[in-house]
Amino acid sequence: GLGIRDDPVVHERDQAMEIFKETVEFENGRYIVQLPFRKSYNELSDNYSLAKQRFQGLWRRFGHDSELYQQYREIILDYAEQGIIEEIKT
Repeated sequence: GLGIRDDPVVHERDQAMEIFKETVEFENGRYIVQLPFRKSYNELSDNYSLAKQRFQGLWRRFGHDSELYQQYREIILDYAEQGIIEEIKT
């Protein structure tokens, strides 16, 4: 050949658009679409310990800054009212 090769970025973009077109839905005033993961993706790593450390640091900050705590609290309650987040039972 002439050394002309398909651009892998273009190919991935085309695949992502196909996934979008095949899975896009409009439900309760919001669009829902499948994420365009590569077929050969590795399972996501577990970041529980990192998330726990960050939360504990934030919780300590709340102990020193009640205004920050109140701001977070209002946002979380607003998200729950809007259905953006929901409580889970563990």
